[in-house]
Amino acid sequence: MRSLIFASIIFIVFNISCEQNGSKPSIPSNKPDKMAVFIPKDSTWKTLSVRQKIGQTMLMLPEREKELALGNGSLKRFFEKYPVGGFFMGWKLFDGVKPGDYYSHIRASCNEYQASSKLPLIFQQDYESGVDLAGMTAFPNAMSLGAANSPSLAFAYGEAVAKEALSVGVQWVLHPVADLNLNPFNPITNIRSVSDDPDKAIRLLSQQIRGLQSNGVASTIKHFPGDGVDFRDQHLLTSCNSLPFEAWKEKHGRVFQALIDSGVACIMPGHITLPSYQKLKINGMFPPATLSKELLTGLLKGEMDFKGVIVSDAMVMGGFRGWYDSPLESEIESFKAGVDVLLWPSYAFMDTLEARINRGIIPITRLDDAVSRVWALKERFHLLVSSRELIHEMSLQDKQRALNTSVNICEKAITLIRDRDNALPINPAVDKKILVVGVTPVSHKGGNVDLTQLELFAGSLKTKGFEVEFRHNILYETQGWSDDAPCKYDRIIVAVARTPHAPFGPLQLYDDEAQTVWAISAMPKGKIIVVNFGNPYLINEYFERVNTCINAYSNTSVMHDAVISALLGKIKMLGTSPVNLDILSKFKVY
Repeated sequence: MRSLIFASIIFIVFNISCEQNGSKPSIPSNKPDKMAVFIPKDSTWKTLSVRQKIGQTMLMLPEREKELALGNGSLKRFFEKYPVGGFFMGWKLFDGVKPGDYYSHIRASCNEYQASSKLPLIFQQDYESGVDLAGMTAFPNAMSLGAANSPSLAFAYGEAVAKEALSVGVQWVLHPVADLNLNPFNPITNIRSVSDDPDKAIRLLSQQIRGLQSNGVASTIKHFPGDGVDFRDQHLLTSCNSLPFEAWKEKHGRVFQALIDSGVACIMPGHITLPSYQKLKINGMFPPATLSKELLTGLLKGEMDFKGVIVSDAMVMGGFRGWYDSPLESEIESFKAGVDVLLWPSYAFMDTLEARINRGIIPITRLDDAVSRVWALKERFHLLVSSRELIHEMSLQDKQRALNTSVNICEKAITLIRDRDNALPINPAVDKKILVVGVTPVSHKGGNVDLTQLELFAGSLKTKGFEVEFRHNILYETQGWSDDAPCKYDRIIVAVARTPHAPFGPLQLYDDEAQTVWAISAMPKGKIIVVNFGNPYLINEYFERVNTCINAYSNTSVMHDAVISALLGKIKMLGTSPVNLDILSKFKVY
């Protein structure tokens, strides 16, 4: 079985690598005035000390205990000694903080950091599916935007996320994901990617970026040179975009170039190689983009003329680690390769880079290039204004528009893959007794969030007048389950949620989830409805014989409500699949 799976993956990667599109489609060009947005008018950065300049290239994780230790008990002294340029307001910020206090804590922390720093700071977060704090809007995953296929909704999504981010002090987000999900077995892009179609990606992502940036939040496209081709995860090891260079230019290259031309502020390279372009190796192997001067300075800044900020992916990831003798040396080499802002470097990076620049080992021109780009970013988004307010309160109308946007995206994204026997809509008068089978893993790293959400989905169905029972998976011929068990129910809704990094690893179904597929294959197909809230390819990979299947892309309360409305026939399912679900078409067996 393992050899069969491995062979299948090889076939897929081979076919993806050989795929060609024929004539090159035109790239929409809406180039901004680069003098206006990418070259700072304010020249204060030129008066900074070498150490202060280096600080502008560092984006740190908040660690108050370490900051106070470095500053001899004072945040102001910390910034005098380590004048970093900003912070990623992620999980470290909330160590020891009660969940109910997260919202007030992040706002207070932004103000406290800025009050202690003489130089303007920038605060950053991923926020790929919105601001994940209590009271904020639950937005669907990016693939929902692809299924809804509405540029106006993509703009509204960017606008709403921008306003919610600004309400907690964040002015720089690490999205959208611009990767094309070309390989259905890729474990990291999947529902985080808008599509496998470069035209759709350009059309939607350009509007999402415009929604973010026209509302005062810097956007970042990732992960250059493009994820979604490999079947591996760059969090674990260095992965590869194996497309021939001409095919790359038609796919990922075209998306990145179009979004560069439309004025995106930042690009995040991944721990990903592009062998069709690279020539230089480290210990006989091509290094990831985050360590490749060829890819960052030669291709991205040179041939593609990107004038904005290159921000690294996290330097703790497996794909970045181990290329050099120490993490510090890797950080230095990443900066030399062309990264302008390092995500979560060590504080030793500042000390070491300062010493090497002062000794002439690393040219000051590399530092000045990075700092001028960062300063232009801060100027573009008004961070250099001394009287600026960090926190921008949302109006009630803003909050309602954000919720309406999420609802509209979810309702328009729901995709009816098939309903061969016209089983829909369902009706509590006829389909009274419903079993909801939650098919999702629980793990140490991924936790039980998806399972909890599926239980809430079952609870929401109950409020519509159905008698609902919920089970987590079905182990065939065990736990009291047998061939006659389906007779007790009018309908069996199989609610599937397999999402990236929950847990880490391939996005197929394993162990108890795989046993559940066995049970479903043995059931009467007329009673079964599969509703898939995650990896869209599972519908045809495991449930090909099920007559009624729906893809919903996101396991959130807003999407649950939309799906239930669709099941009851209150709204039409108008979504179109943003990716090719015919996995077998990727195989060419000779």
